[in-house]
Formats: sequence, C-alpha cells, structure tokens
Amino acid sequence: MVKNILIKQIYTNSLSCEPLLEKMPNGELLCVCQCGGTKEPDAENREYFFHSKDNGETWSEPESIYPEDGQAVYCTELSVMGDEITAYLTVHTGRFLDWKCIMMKSFDNGYTWKNFGSPAYFPEYTFIRATLKTSDNRIMIPYHTYPVTKEEHDRVLREEEDKVIWSTNTPYCESGVLISNDGGKNYEKYQACRIDMKDKWVWAEPTLAELSDGTIVMLMRKDGAGWLYRCDSKDGGISWSEYYKTDIPNPTNKPRLFNLDDGRIALIHTPSDSIHRFPLELWISDDNMKTWSSKTRLTDFPGEYNYTDGFYENGHIKFVIEHNRHTILYFDVTL
Repeated sequence: MVKNILIKQIYTNSLSCEPLLEKMPNGELLCVCQCGGTKEPDAENREYFFHSKDNGETWSEPESIYPEDGQAVYCTELSVMGDEITAYLTVHTGRFLDWKCIMMKSFDNGYTWKNFGSPAYFPEYTFIRATLKTSDNRIMIPYHTYPVTKEEHDRVLREEEDKVIWSTNTPYCESGVLISNDGGKNYEKYQACRIDMKDKWVWAEPTLAELSDGTIVMLMRKDGAGWLYRCDSKDGGISWSEYYKTDIPNPTNKPRLFNLDDGRIALIHTPSDSIHRFPLELWISDDNMKTWSSKTRLTDFPGEYNYTDGFYENGHIKFVIEHNRHTILYFDVTL
C-alpha cells in the first residue's frame, strides 16, 4: 500500500510538542508547533510557525504566532477555509489554569496573524481538534472540553506551585462536534460522549472520519486504558452512540484518521498497549473500519512518536509528528 516515505527534520528545541500541518492557499506548507521551556505545561511554552516553499524539503526559521505577553501558548488545530487560516490556541499561565481559548487568524498564507477572540461555545477549558469536511459540504470540528468550576480552579491555584489543571476535581471529559452548514460562518454544538474522570484525567483528543454510508466515526484516546475508544453518528453528527472500546491498541497517544479519495480510511498511530509511543504505523481500511487490510511501519528508528497531524492529497499523506518531545519531523507518505 505504501510506495515511498520521505522524512525531513523541521526543528529541534528543548521542547517541541504537538506540531500541526496544513497546505496554504499559495501551495506552501505551514507547520505550527509548541516549543520553549522543558516540559508541558510550562510558563515558557510558546507557539511557533514554520513555512516550506519546496514541499517539505526545507523549512523557515521559527516565528511566534501569538504576541509575547508572558503567557504560555499551545495550538491544538490549524484549519484552512479558502484564504482564511485559523489557529485554535490555548493560552494559560503555565499550569493550564486560567485556560482561555483564542482563535488567531491569517489571511496571507500564515505570515501575519490577528486575534479573533474565542471560538463558538468555548471561551475556556477546551481543545479544538482536526476539522473534517464532509461529503455533503459541511464543516465538522471535534472538541473535548472540561467543566472546571471556579471553586476548583481557585482551590488548586492556592495550593503548591506544581499543581496543574488535572489536580482539580473535574467529573468528566466531554467530546463532541461543532457543525457548520454555511461554510464556517455559524456553528451548532453537539455532544458525543462524556468519559468519567473519577480515577484518572482523560485527554480524549478526538479524530473523525466519514464512512461510505455517511456515518461519522469518532476515535478517542482514554488515558491508561491501553486501547482506543469510539462512538458513531448515523445522522451526520447530531446524535451519537455510547462510546465503546475498540480492538486498536493505544499507549495513551493521539490518533489521526484520514479519509482517502477512493473511499478508504487511513489511521496513523502508535499501536502499542504499553506506555511506549512506538512503533509509528499507518493502517488502511477498505471496509469502513471493520478491518485494517494494510499495516505499514513508517519508521524503525527508536523513540517516542507523539501527536500526528496533517492532510491527505493526491495519493499522499503529509503529516508532522514530534519525536522524543524535542524534534519535529515531516513525513510525506506516497500510497
């Protein structure tokens, strides 16, 4: 199934975390990535962007996507709608406390950015994830959000400096979708599921794919479970099944689904039920995710491979990923 794999290094820092990749209207590639500091979260975390004018062979020097005001910055989704590029940011004080959600937008292929405020429905405590454009021309954006109360926020803030957002008593992680029927002008919110967090904080990090009959599949990580979880919508994202465990191993790592133009569905992930985010593999299903007929290891180089993001175009899956929390790698996989 895989004809060729190109791998290039974009950047190395004391921290390089969750890179995102999109193709710009002018044909260039844009990667954004959290860098700075030595861990995540950290008051020194910043969000940088990089351009490639030669299809990933070389990359520009890093530039900051958000004005320097002393706050930590993290980007969870990069979307392109015509000439409008949106980076969905989390801005916080270094511990994911005082966590605000911001949209930075660019109209010049990602070279300059302006703050457009919070996304619809979610001014705080939310990660926006990879946009799906459905076969009936709707825009579907997955999210996961947390009902952190002011009382819990203030309690943790008063305690020791190493306390972070997951030290709060927050009952669940909610995943769902924002759906636009008018090209992104307006959105409606639909809840998919709530994962209980009595025993462990959950970063669901949902990813979407559309099956041939129009069913929308949402895959999620569930921290410490060892497997990916899933829920389905048969009415275009309005209502969802109960979430359930799949047979796809997962070491608490973000998965990424891609719809291919021939009806197949691709999954890039690290299929291990241990704590190690290795190996990095590409799985392809030709029967609507009932089975995975092709499983290709994309690299044998050891280490931890975290947080895939990218896009599919003309027989190529182009994506970025962090390696060992320090290095951003660019992959161009020819199918």
